[in-house]
Amino acid sequence: MDKRILLALGGALAAVVLFLVLRPEDEDAAGVATATGTDAAPPTTGTSETTDTSETTTTAPAPEPVRVVVEVRDGGPVGGVRRVAVDRGERVELVVRSDVADRVHVHGVDIFRDVGPGAPARLRFRASTPGVVEVELEDRHLLLAELEVRP
Repeated sequence: MDKRILLALGGALAAVVLFLVLRPEDEDAAGVATATGTDAAPPTTGTSETTDTSETTTTAPAPEPVRVVVEVRDGGPVGGVRRVAVDRGERVELVVRSDVADRVHVHGVDIFRDVGPGAPARLRFRASTPGVVEVELEDRHLLLAELEVRP
């Protein structure tokens, strides 16, 4: 087999593996509408009657995640440290915008994302452990938010 084809296949495989390994944990299929059964096709000729025998099952859409937005400017969080209460099991979407480069760290969930000027950090996770979860700029040890996860 041609070396270029093998190289392309290896690159595609590596991209798939990286996607599966690095995707956020909370991205699950819960809440996605599903349909089952078959739809009867409309008649193509004549005047015969068609009966629709399809059965559609739809799950309720997942609730929107709790969205927490933090902006860091001139060495600190704008408006002070954000304090947000969420229920255990709720999904959280954290968006951090910063005028300095650093890493956002969500303690307790132990996820990191790079942040910097023009490159906001977006972190999605499920609040799974009751207690207070701190969010900070890791390298600066700057507290940005506290999430109170209620049981």
